[in-house]
Amino acid sequence: MMSKIRKLAIGAAAAATLMAAAAPAAGAAPAQPATVIHGCDAGYFCFYFNSNYAGARADYVDSDGNLDNETFNEGGTNGRGVQVKNNAASAVNNWAYYATVYYNSGCNGSFASQTFGAYASGNFNATMKNENASFKWPTSFGAYSDCANRDQF
Repeated sequence: MMSKIRKLAIGAAAAATLMAAAAPAAGAAPAQPATVIHGCDAGYFCFYFNSNYAGARADYVDSDGNLDNETFNEGGTNGRGVQVKNNAASAVNNWAYYATVYYNSGCNGSFASQTFGAYASGNFNATMKNENASFKWPTSFGAYSDCANRDQF
């Protein structure tokens, strides 16, 4: 039979090991779930041509914030090839930072915008449905925090 002191020492060591394994690295970005949400890969923001994540999809990660030169090019056939700007009905944000979609180009929210939380999804509200011109991850870092021109993946 183990002494009380030895049992306490083993228990304390096990607890310390579990806490160290569970603690995130200091300064590290939040981890991404290794899951796909409604066909949208981890780390991407996806627009859908139809409500409830139906129809064709446009996947973004390192993308042009203005959607007038991008098309729905993944997933379903309804809407495939259609310009994303002012044609999306639902969206998925499959990244650790919230994303905001803007009514106007240039990430201008002076009229309206809609924000999707980290790993969140939903239909656009009545004002934003088919009135979505740009987006960005404003709480992100580096190149991901702006509305600058890049290419769609």
